[in-house]
Amino acid sequence: MRALAIAALALMVCACGRKERDAAPGATGALPSSGPDPIVVRIPREGGVARAYRYPNLDSLIWRAQQPTPALERILAFDAENGVLAYLNGEGGVGWLDLRLGSVRTTGKARLASIASADGWSIFGVGKGNAVVRLTPSGDWELAAGGAVRALFPLPDGALVFLADRGERSVLFRVRPPDAALDDSVEVPRPDRAVVTPMGDRLYLGVKRNLLSVRAQAFGGVAQTKADDEIVAIAPTPSGDRVFIANKGSEDLEVLNRYTDKVEAGVTLPGRASELRMDPLGRYLLARPATGDSAWVVAIATDELVGTVRTAWRSDLPAVAVDGLVATVQGDDVVLVDATGGRKALRAAGGAKELWYFTLWNGLRPRARGLDVAVSFSLGDSAVARADSAPQPAAPTDPRGAPVPSPDTMPAAASERPAVPPPPPAARDGWTVSFAAVLSEPRARELAAGIAVDGQHPRVIRGETAGTVVYRVVFGPYSSKAEAERVGRASKQNYWVYEGIP
Repeated sequence: MRALAIAALALMVCACGRKERDAAPGATGALPSSGPDPIVVRIPREGGVARAYRYPNLDSLIWRAQQPTPALERILAFDAENGVLAYLNGEGGVGWLDLRLGSVRTTGKARLASIASADGWSIFGVGKGNAVVRLTPSGDWELAAGGAVRALFPLPDGALVFLADRGERSVLFRVRPPDAALDDSVEVPRPDRAVVTPMGDRLYLGVKRNLLSVRAQAFGGVAQTKADDEIVAIAPTPSGDRVFIANKGSEDLEVLNRYTDKVEAGVTLPGRASELRMDPLGRYLLARPATGDSAWVVAIATDELVGTVRTAWRSDLPAVAVDGLVATVQGDDVVLVDATGGRKALRAAGGAKELWYFTLWNGLRPRARGLDVAVSFSLGDSAVARADSAPQPAAPTDPRGAPVPSPDTMPAAASERPAVPPPPPAARDGWTVSFAAVLSEPRARELAAGIAVDGQHPRVIRGETAGTVVYRVVFGPYSSKAEAERVGRASKQNYWVYEGIP
């Protein structure tokens, strides 16, 4: 979600100029010419191997997982920093699909309620005894709420707001895990439904005909707006500047201005809407009719109904892709259609058997050749075949193993000699298996702890690439490429092998 929110700010101009683009023959939206890559992750709904494609080329496979996922109910969120996709499986369990390693991890925790995630890394839920639980790949956290918890609202800054009942009313609490101390609380009428803005700055609570607005990061006064009838759906824009409201007895969507807390616009639909789904990039709003398999498309920039598309409704689809096409479910296929005219642009035969997730991310780009250039150092005379237990040299050495003289003992002419690049590693240096190169040492050690071959875990070594410190997760070196390849395959992870020592 964080990656899509950032991209929304860069692409917001797309919504304003939609009419001009649609006037051009064959216009189907615009893909970004620079920045993160548009990709779509497709996961078999009944369980199987997840795959990723470079959108809009739906037949151009660029990645596949090393392990199968279980049958999934829905995708929760994506952590672009760590390349982790959080999910809820069909049995009520949660887990993560790692797009860097291709691994799948499902937690062994008991089934949770009110499951939510804002960043794809932290998954929140309500456990036994109304305890608020946070699950992450690196550890868990739990808070005794002391009351019936009805809803959880994770915020992008890591804080959590949760709604608990107290008598005939409810209380909003804010906490910042792993701290167990409550930051703030505010009492509100018991809501029928509630949402948080993608930016995490406002909470909107629907209480019968009333829409309550609460500042999520600093509880203060509660603003109230009265809708035309009982509220059935609430959808804030990505920036949170407006809120679309569907109510029970009207065919009109009311549009609330968050700065004035007043309804200042409206959109007339062909019928009553039962669900609202916002485009993460803020161009369109999809409204689900109370009856029938279709979606009404509302242009956010103009507050106008611009089209109707045929589709079934699921947790993942219909959805607006990064180029403005609407991904729909039509029978066994997923069909991407123009939002305004309904013209079919792309079809994925059998695609309805998969969960679809559109995002913008650079993590699946081919790696630059220079990124994996080995950092050379000597293993010393006592080196053994397994470098994992090799002792560190007592003094700094150059790539050939000779001690580096101190500046005080160097000949005067040495500082005047031109710099000479070190020779490439000799064949005896062997072959290294690399699994990841990340910017965070704790993340690297976490990855290393999750990989084991022959009872051994890979090492984490510190290096530098283009002036940036990176932490590499490696096995080796080994005396032959065949042995390095064997270890890589035995790890059941994505890996690459290079000649030389790390």
